[in-house]
Amino acid sequence: MSDIKNHILLQLKLTKNIMENEHNKYLKPYGISNEQGLLLKLVYEMPGLSQTQIAEELHKDKTTITRMINTLIKKDKLMRKSSLEDKRVFEIYVTEKTKENVKKLTPVFEKQKKDLEDIIGESDYNTTIKVLEKIKKYYLELNQ
Repeated sequence: MSDIKNHILLQLKLTKNIMENEHNKYLKPYGISNEQGLLLKLVYEMPGLSQTQIAEELHKDKTTITRMINTLIKKDKLMRKSSLEDKRVFEIYVTEKTKENVKKLTPVFEKQKKDLEDIIGESDYNTTIKVLEKIKKYYLELNQ
């Protein structure tokens, strides 16, 4: 019988929850959650993505992404524009105000990465990223 505490899925989930709670403290003054912050950073770095593309990039279902986008549009953080190529498709952009806030938040994301590198070392950090990418790739390929 295996010890549940040594199960990687449990450890990933617990670590994610703890890190997300901590990160939410930094994002609270901006009125966004960690997940919303990741979505905003993605759209900031890749303006004009469709909702489907955002869902694919973040590995979330389209309904969840649509709900997140609608919430962020109501908060005046994102905007939709009709695609010039296909009027049925909406491209997503950050607002000007959000561009400034994402620039302010970039050091928060960078600090989180640096803190982790300080805790486990740069080599282990890079190894962890590679291992997580392998695990993610394995599970993504199961569904293809």
